[in-house]
Amino acid sequence: MLFLDTNAIVYYLHGVEPYAKRFEEIVSGEQELYTSIRVIDETIFVLIRIRAFKEMGVRRIDELRRYVKQHGYSGFREELEALRELIGGLGVVILQDVASLDEMLQVAERYRLLPGDALIAVTCRHYGIRRILTFDDDFERIPWLEVVR
Repeated sequence: MLFLDTNAIVYYLHGVEPYAKRFEEIVSGEQELYTSIRVIDETIFVLIRIRAFKEMGVRRIDELRRYVKQHGYSGFREELEALRELIGGLGVVILQDVASLDEMLQVAERYRLLPGDALIAVTCRHYGIRRILTFDDDFERIPWLEVVR
């Protein structure tokens, strides 16, 4: 069982080396791949922010909101389709995030994590997932997770 973190997915989809190659090497040997709704949310947000910044000159969150309100997601079809293909092609199971407010805050405070990473860590613990593919050093502080990179 291997959990895929946001940065691993984004680096792969954008071909950021050496991370993209490492992603391929690691997932090719795995049979059970997981991620969560939180990671999918973060990934989509990062992917559309990058495209909006590079190609549409959208620099701030309020500008991105206005862009989406006016144009929808038509300018981001390529990113969304690439994500769908990756998830579907690898057979990644998308899990529901599972944490109470108290659990999330306790883990965030105890291990000095941002709330989103704390939610991911608690979700992994809930589902018995002990390995996470990430290029984020923060998860190294989580005793129940082995960082794979």
